[in-house]
This record gives sequence, C-alpha cells and structure tokens, in this order.
Amino acid sequence: MTDHAVVVAGGGPTGLMLAGELALAGIGVAILERRASQELVGSRARGLHSRTIEVLDQRGIADRFLSEGQVAQVAAFAGIRLDISDFPTRHPYGLALMQNRFERILAGWVDELEVPIHRERDVTGFVQDATGVDVQLSDGTALRAGYLVGCDGGRSVVRKAAGIEFPGWEPTTSTLIAEVQLAEEPKWGVHDNALGRHAFSKLEGGLVGVLVTEEHINHASDATLGELRQALIAVWGTDYGVHSPMWISRFTDMARQAAAYRAGRVLLAGDAAHVHYPVGGQGLNTGVQDAVNMGWK
Repeated sequence: MTDHAVVVAGGGPTGLMLAGELALAGIGVAILERRASQELVGSRARGLHSRTIEVLDQRGIADRFLSEGQVAQVAAFAGIRLDISDFPTRHPYGLALMQNRFERILAGWVDELEVPIHRERDVTGFVQDATGVDVQLSDGTALRAGYLVGCDGGRSVVRKAAGIEFPGWEPTTSTLIAEVQLAEEPKWGVHDNALGRHAFSKLEGGLVGVLVTEEHINHASDATLGELRQALIAVWGTDYGVHSPMWISRFTDMARQAAAYRAGRVLLAGDAAHVHYPVGGQGLNTGVQDAVNMGWK
C-alpha cells in the first residue's frame, strides 16, 4: 500500500489545481483519475473569470493560458455589457478558453511539479482512522493517505461514501449543449427569449457550438440528436439542418451544496461540494478557487 500525505480523487480543473498547490507547499500528493488521458469529449466550460486568472498569475503560469485564449470584456448587467478595464487588477477581463485546453495546460504544470497521476482508477470506497485514510481503488489496489479530497464531480463517490448530505433545489429548466455541423447559417452569438438563453458559435474544424434551452424540462443527462432538433425548432422554427454531432449533453439549473465540506480526514471541493447552473463556466472557476483556498490550509 503506497502512502501519500494527500490523495486527490479526480483530475479535472479542481483536482489538478489542488495538487499543484499542495506540491508547491512541499506536501506529498497523488491524483486518481478515471480517464486514460487528459482529453475531454466536448468543450465543456469555455472561459476563465478575472479572479481565476489572478490566481494563476500568483503561481506564475497565467501567461500559459493567456497565450492560448482570447481576452474579452465579459461583465454585464441585465444584458448590458460593462467596461471593467479600469478595475484595480492586473487582469480586468475574462478569457475565452475551452476547458479541454485549460486542463491540458494545467496538467502540464502539475507534471512539472512531479505529481503522480494514477489513471484509469476510481475510488470505490475508503476506511478512515485517527491517522489517515485507506482508499480502495477500482483496480483492486489501495492507497494510504493522510487526507482524501473528493474532487470527483457532482455525483461524487467520495461524498456519498463519507455520508455527507447534498441538499438543494431540483431543476426548473434544462439546456442542451452540443458540437455539431449545420447545413444552414444560424444566427451567430448569444440570444435570450422567454424560454431562456441560446447561442451559436464557430469552433475549430468547421464545427458549430450550440446552446439551446429546452421548451420543457428534461431531467436526463444524456441527450440525442432528435432532442436537439426538437429544441432548435421550438426556438428558431428550424433545426438549421443539424447533423454529424461530435458531442451532445444536457445540463440543468439544479443547485445543491454539501451539508459539510469535511468528514474527519475526508474533504470535498469543486462540483463534489456544490453544483449549480454552469453557464459562464461557474463550475470550473469556483472549483479552481476552492482548490486554492484549501491548498494553503
């Protein structure tokens, strides 16, 4: 059984940032990640907030992200764009950067810090005592940790195994997000109507990023091309000849927060601790700040 001061379950934005913070402090840390590589299907979150860029700047790595993204003024109130360029910060702007690129850059930094990432392994359970946590893994092996941190998403196995309640509110709306091809030119940009927010954006390789709020709420996380067509027609009166989906997903405005962020030597961060409407990259950005807050403690 291998010993680590901290084992982080989940190698997404929150887990990577936390591991980097701990490594900088000289704390022995390892990451468990179910994916075989850092690659993501779909773009997921699409930007960084000013505070997130500030945090990355404090670690001397902000330029790595700025060089691959597009700086933009993204602050708005009631649909009116606000100019925050004179705010007292080195980074008075947001950064358009796909999550898959963000994770790749962050993983490169973590690799430089020589943090081990155990891939294709999930936490299946754990037993904690007064001095640490024995973590059982999906491949039948185990790790011993001083602390276990669940950064394993909204359906967190760590949170459930720790017996931490996850109270909150059920969804009132659902939205489809997809990367597809369109036979017809759409109305580019972000649009709002009585149903909610909708958007079309140009992606690499001729793909189109589609965001469309559904007419009727759907609780299923999986989504189909037929459902995307139906949602587009309900909003625009046409499906724009949508075809060849690379990725389709659904999210809702469900909001939940862990009743506690700690149970003994087990802690939570990111989506494992709180889920909410993700438009605007709220999950990624709050997760990074969770990690920095936990790291110094």
